[in-house]
Amino acid sequence: MTINRDVANLASRPNKISRKHVYPLIMNGDMRIAQRGTSATGLGTVISTPVFDRWVVGGNSDNAGRVTVSQSTDVPTGAGFKHSMKWDCTTADTSTGATEFLQLYQAMEGQDLALFNKGTADCTTFTVIFWAKGTAATYACELLDAENDRIVSKLFTITTSWQKFVLNFPADTSTSDDFTYDNAGRFAVMFQFHAGSNFTSGTINDSAFADRVDANRFPGLSSFFSSTDNEFYITGVQLELGTFVSGSEPEFQFIDQATQLMHCQRYAQMLVNGTNQSLGFGLYYNANYIFMQAHLKNAMRTAPTLELTTTAGSNNFAINTRGTTDEFDTIDGVAHSHSTGCALYVDGDNAAGTSGDCGDVRTNHADVKIVLSADI
Repeated sequence: MTINRDVANLASRPNKISRKHVYPLIMNGDMRIAQRGTSATGLGTVISTPVFDRWVVGGNSDNAGRVTVSQSTDVPTGAGFKHSMKWDCTTADTSTGATEFLQLYQAMEGQDLALFNKGTADCTTFTVIFWAKGTAATYACELLDAENDRIVSKLFTITTSWQKFVLNFPADTSTSDDFTYDNAGRFAVMFQFHAGSNFTSGTINDSAFADRVDANRFPGLSSFFSSTDNEFYITGVQLELGTFVSGSEPEFQFIDQATQLMHCQRYAQMLVNGTNQSLGFGLYYNANYIFMQAHLKNAMRTAPTLELTTTAGSNNFAINTRGTTDEFDTIDGVAHSHSTGCALYVDGDNAAGTSGDCGDVRTNHADVKIVLSADI
């Protein structure tokens, strides 16, 4: 009886939907996976800085403002979320240069976009759904066709209370603008928080996809950098195919932790985080050169690069060979990298062993972290 009643309740929900996709189009929309860490400080000047898994903060060198991003447990009541992403302005920038910008985005591979029917008369419309709150301000959500340089933007206004936003975006039926079916970033959902006059001096392009004109992207935008009192929280980000109104929108697709992590590991994999953690088998190629195999959990989007956190001047790593422990400061890079495997290497540094010796390589300092990245 209980099972039948539960099935009946599910079937009668006003916001049920038969999705064409099994998993959410936006990964880690509930902000729970954070392999690189639960906080990042001093952001705002680098064009792209991955923070929580699949989410990237973008800025440029003209920005004087700075933001700290952290994982928060402040969430909407009763919506099922356990985490949100919090933005805190730590340095204000009240003299905004024309080229400045600050954004949060998630890019998607071209081979994951077939359901959009882009470049045809049957291209789908889109709905972006998310929860947000913070210091009262008006920000923008933008859909970016990065391959064909086409955009459409919508403004939204937050208050100090959690609010669920349901933003409708049109189809792009331009028949000459399909996506290439590959692993490159071809489409992105973007949130814009600060922009100079190059991006705000026109008329916002909010009714149809159009070839990108920067001046028309974010007119009416507030500046997150206007005061160090500014905060912003976001969680429950969804991208849905079709047009939905508030109250009938699809529910957030919660998926289990293991599956969510596996999906994120296509783009980033944490190998070690902390002291006395094994990296695996290492071999002295010569007296000052160590090779060690990186053990990937699953295939990555492309050949990964190294993101290394260490403490300068410390013996951050150690290798045990023939009863002897050799300590060294750093990992110098990735060798023979491809999407399903790679090697890490030490070249010179203070490693000093015997050619042909081998043993277990481990971390030797609490601050050590190694992430392999294939982010878009």
